[in-house]
Amino acid sequence: MLKKTLFAAAALIAATTAFQPVQKAEAGVNIGINLGLPGVYAPGYYGPAYVPAPVYVPRVSYCRMARRTIRNHGYYKIRAVDCSGSRYTFHAKRGGIWYRLRVKARSGYIYKVTYL
Repeated sequence: MLKKTLFAAAALIAATTAFQPVQKAEAGVNIGINLGLPGVYAPGYYGPAYVPAPVYVPRVSYCRMARRTIRNHGYYKIRAVDCSGSRYTFHAKRGGIWYRLRVKARSGYIYKVTYL
């Protein structure tokens, strides 16, 4: 009985190892070509991959964007009084009357308009 059990266990182990998928051996060659462009070669999935350097994008000041919003609402002769903090203050003219405008810095939302 013990011989049959050992023989069956050995046959089961042989069968499971015989039908395992064979992994393909791959030899990789990494070739890098330098074109003189700014950036780095980083390891990629299929070898080194070129990662370009970040492009410089000039930042538009939020004060200038707020001024543009005020101009788009029909005001002219716009003067920036305070462009610091989270809320900006402007003096501007509309219909011949001077106004004080308070603008939220990041969104450009005009939240308060008063006469001067």
